Amino acid sequence: MKSQTYDVANGTAFFRAKISINSYTGESKELKGHLDVDTGEFEFHVAVNSIDTGINKRNEHMFELLKSKEYTYVTFKGTLEQPLDVESLGSQTITARGTFTLVGTSKEVSIPLEFSKEKDGLRLKASWKLLITDYNLEPPTKALMKVKDEHEMGVDALLRKD
Repeated sequence: MKSQTYDVANGTAFFRAKISINSYTGESKELKGHLDVDTGEFEFHVAVNSIDTGINKRNEHMFELLKSKEYTYVTFKGTLEQPLDVESLGSQTITARGTFTLVGTSKEVSIPLEFSKEKDGLRLKASWKLLITDYNLEPPTKALMKVKDEHEMGVDALLRKD
């Protein structure tokens, strides 16, 4: 019997960082991954070099900080803690537990994932916060502005049955 596997048909991953006086966002439209509904196992990743903050120089600094030549992907791999009902018409929030890896450092995390059924597949949305110092990254400082340690992360993806 073939398991019910869903792949990212299109998806966006983002982060939001705060500086002393404002904030900025980095975004990638190249989120990849899959979810096996029967086992609850999943893996999602985004290429570091696909993240865009809207300013080329800031992108260069970010790629250097994230050592993008050595660590090409940010990944989240794990399992859903509850079964996902793909036939449900309403939204379902399910906790995903797994390993989030950034710059070669892996941490066990639990992230609430919101699923909703769409005519083309399943919509997945998630948002969570992390401290970049937990991943051995020093918040960058430019002039008198320092990037805050806490970053908001998120994804929005359409998953389709493979």
